[in-house]
Amino acid sequence: MMLSFLQGFAMGLVMMSGPWLLAGMVKPEWVLAEAQPRRLTVWLRYGVILPFVCLLLGLTSLWGGFGPSLAGWLSGLGVLFAWVPLERRIRRFFMRRQQQKTTQAEQEQPLADLARDAASTDALPLVKQLEHLRQDLLQAGASPALPERFYSRYVQLQTVLRQRFQPQELAMQRAQTLVGEVYAGCLRRLQRLVDLYQHLQALDPDYIQRQLASPGVPAGTRDALLQRWQLVENLQQEIAMLMADAEKLLTALDSTRLALVQLQREAQSDQDLNQVLETLERFNQRVAHYESSASTWTRS
Repeated sequence: MMLSFLQGFAMGLVMMSGPWLLAGMVKPEWVLAEAQPRRLTVWLRYGVILPFVCLLLGLTSLWGGFGPSLAGWLSGLGVLFAWVPLERRIRRFFMRRQQQKTTQAEQEQPLADLARDAASTDALPLVKQLEHLRQDLLQAGASPALPERFYSRYVQLQTVLRQRFQPQELAMQRAQTLVGEVYAGCLRRLQRLVDLYQHLQALDPDYIQRQLASPGVPAGTRDALLQRWQLVENLQQEIAMLMADAEKLLTALDSTRLALVQLQREAQSDQDLNQVLETLERFNQRVAHYESSASTWTRS
């Protein structure tokens, strides 16, 4: 029974290798699950490897006699229609896992626990807003690392300021005002990033790719899908610009903190307060420059 099934399966599979080879030569993405399908791979798989496997399968099942079954023949005819989408899903699954591992390896180690600090009863509104944006990014399927990184810089800045100034000092109040203005801009950027990821999630890029890869999609539907994919690419481009500007802001925060630490080391007892405030002023002007040059951040 099994030998008959294998004979029929080999016959059906070798019969389908020809049409799939021709289809792959026209559009390799129709018959291959690879990210960058090539015609050479189509020819090797459906013109060489698959017929050879069918030959071996048929020959090894002949020792019990020749008698292919109808069920095996039908299975061989239809197995490729199920195998290619399954292979595409498997490849996409492992690719996502690899991307997640790579992203986690490249992320900074957080120096402060945003979720824990935002849950405390005396948490500042800024901390709660950052945690809310972090949760929104998670729900939108994006990395929540950016709010955590901004919060780590905020904690570091506050630590440096408390080491140098007293809470009642005018310099401390002015510095806190400047930091508040800087992080108000950061919150606007993060909110814009959340909005973009939510729009991207609503478009469902994976569904669009699956439909575009399907050979049976009508021409009108394909045109509409291509237009939607253009929207996806526009959103991805704007997200990339936002992420680049975020890195610039994080670098500016690090530069400001290190400058304050250096000034503190130079004069522990008699710090030049004007120099500290000028450092914060330059940082605030730098942030304003980023907001004016990156209009996509603040665009509603």
